[in-house]
Amino acid sequence: QNMTLPSHVDVVTNGDASFDSGHNRLLQLGYKQELKRDLSVVSNFALSFSIISVLTGITTLYNTGLNYGGPVSMQYGWFLASAFTMLVALSMAEICSAFPTSGGLYYWSAKLAGPKWSPFASWITGWFNIIGLWAGTTSVDFSLAQLIQVIILLSTGGKNGGGYVASKYVVLAFHGGILLLHGLINSLPVSVLSFLGQLSAIWNVLGKKFHF
Repeated sequence: QNMTLPSHVDVVTNGDASFDSGHNRLLQLGYKQELKRDLSVVSNFALSFSIISVLTGITTLYNTGLNYGGPVSMQYGWFLASAFTMLVALSMAEICSAFPTSGGLYYWSAKLAGPKWSPFASWITGWFNIIGLWAGTTSVDFSLAQLIQVIILLSTGGKNGGGYVASKYVVLAFHGGILLLHGLINSLPVSVLSFLGQLSAIWNVLGKKFHF
């Protein structure tokens, strides 16, 4: 069955109320908008840019890419992977604009899979998404815990200078503390998270430029 995604650029006026395309599309889907949209375009971009965090990815994975792929993969692989990643991003952006619900991925999967496969598609997509988020969050926070360990080691004289070498249990304690801190930060109001996201994006840009 062919499916044509609805237009997401229209603005509909209902009496004295003017609805943007997202609000209008929710009404078409049979939903009333309940959640506030407090994040601006800049805040959304800053959040995505901070999550990607090129600086973090380079510093933690540079050695792996250089050892297993060599200089050629480090130089040209970047552009090749970026091109295909952009295609995925554009596809997801189109689907998101057509189905602007808070359910996100699992809702899109249910709608696009059709009535027969929608329960399975929604279930598998939702679980894979949450497992990926768990794995991504814990891996990034563990990398930060290891980075803190190295900073402490270098600040106290280095490995050959009698510096403090944290045990694996101390590193795990750092990891748990970072996870807890990030959980508390994410419980803050959206306005605060918006500010932190923009601050993080600026910090990433400055870090790349001045090698912080």
